Amino acid sequence: MRRLLIVLLGLAVLAPQASSAPRPRDLWATVNVCDTAAHPDAMGVRARMPGNGTRQRMYMRFRAFYFDEATSRWSAVGGNARSRWIHVGSARVRHREAGYTFRFDPPMDGRRFIVRGVVDFRWRDTRIRRRARVNTKGGFESTRGADPPGYTAGVCEIR
Repeated sequence: MRRLLIVLLGLAVLAPQASSAPRPRDLWATVNVCDTAAHPDAMGVRARMPGNGTRQRMYMRFRAFYFDEATSRWSAVGGNARSRWIHVGSARVRHREAGYTFRFDPPMDGRRFIVRGVVDFRWRDTRIRRRARVNTKGGFESTRGADPPGYTAGVCEIR
């Protein structure tokens, strides 16, 4: 009986931690703009991060990567292909979203760029309490600022 009571108390202590863990559907990144007439040679990335009910502050940083077809590897785009850390709000909320648009020099005639976004997430107070990193993926609910409306993808092809 005593062993059962200890196990139950242990589960009760662990339960709040498990319930405050972010659900995967609240941590994502997607391409929501890809080389359209309104946004030529551009890739827009939108991301969501979950709050955890604490006084921590949440931050995102957006980066652009290109696919090198010669090596079949993803590499960081040079230049200004990284945003500053963007404060998206308090971690007391269920989730927060933010976005960033990358603009590229147009590819030479007949060539293309295949790009994707990578988003770094931080939850912090006086120090960083948690980090996460997510590559863009498609298939999410309609995202604000998408062009065309409802667009969501994992990669973007710029021609």
